[in-house]
Amino acid sequence: MRAALLVTVLLAIAPTAAQAQQPVLATNGSTLAAPPNLVLPGGPNQCLARPYIGLGAGSITFLDTGQASCMWWSVQHGPDGAIIANTYVPRGAGAVTRVRVSSGATPAPLRFAIVSSGSGLCCTTKAVSEPVQPAAGQVNEFAVNLPAGSGVGDLVGSQYNDILVVVAVGPGTLPVNDRGAHGFLFDSPANQARAAFLHPALALGESNTDVGTMDGYEVLLQYDWCGVPMTGSNLRPVAPANPQTACSGAPPSPLRAVAAAAAVRRNVAALRLACQLDTVCAGTLTLRPRAAGGARATAAKRYGRAAYNIAPGAEATVKVALSRAGRKAFKGRRKLAIDAVVSTGGSRWTLPLKLKRKR
Repeated sequence: MRAALLVTVLLAIAPTAAQAQQPVLATNGSTLAAPPNLVLPGGPNQCLARPYIGLGAGSITFLDTGQASCMWWSVQHGPDGAIIANTYVPRGAGAVTRVRVSSGATPAPLRFAIVSSGSGLCCTTKAVSEPVQPAAGQVNEFAVNLPAGSGVGDLVGSQYNDILVVVAVGPGTLPVNDRGAHGFLFDSPANQARAAFLHPALALGESNTDVGTMDGYEVLLQYDWCGVPMTGSNLRPVAPANPQTACSGAPPSPLRAVAAAAAVRRNVAALRLACQLDTVCAGTLTLRPRAAGGARATAAKRYGRAAYNIAPGAEATVKVALSRAGRKAFKGRRKLAIDAVVSTGGSRWTLPLKLKRKR
């Protein structure tokens, strides 16, 4: 798994305006090395409690938010107090294309969002991913497409900063490491982590300046960003038309079909699949008619749907119960051409397969 330093640029940024238009790939955020051990009051609903500095040095208390959703992000400081990692988006124009989180034993369902701050005020939600369910006890990777950047705003002299945040949208543990020491926000930030949070989570277009902060928390969130950097000769860069392919080619499907045909027995299709990521493959698999346009097919034409969760590099059999439409289409046939649509983090890939009746 790739370690995340402050920003790792995989394509060189050249000094001329023409070269600066070339997109680069950057990785930022947590190294994901720390364990997700945060436990807040509130039981399964970890968004119910908001950390707050207590009356004494080093003390911490919790406010009852009454909320079932929340947003978290964090900044990390090195030995000299300088920022060494965060989830602020690089200066430029582009999009977050992949995110990784480290999950505890009972992870909450998540979304990922871009919140923006300007003139020192935070925050307004600019983009939100589809919901995902991380697998327990491991690093999860999801493909997303969240337009984001930082730089010069539309008003004279204005600037803006986009931040990637993790959004808990249900009960379960948060991808956060608790370092065990809190309430020292006014002391040296050396070797510290500091989290920020909003309760409840902001919907798309919503704003809220009531951002809470607390030291001692590291949000275990890492991301890849593809975009055109802002330079002195290019103060208003234009984002790549397709960030998911501009920096590293088309992202591969997280799953590969091990067998071209899925055996069907008692109206259940058994698909043999392999995870192609270096982290767990998790998402939804939908069977659709080949002629219906893959992901554009209506719900009535879905032949079946199931969740998948496969360990990195491993093979597994995913069983999908055929829907009424699927049973009708397969009735009386030995084989049927279909599309298996792989969905995760708001992105989709299509695997052409066949259903084959098992005698």
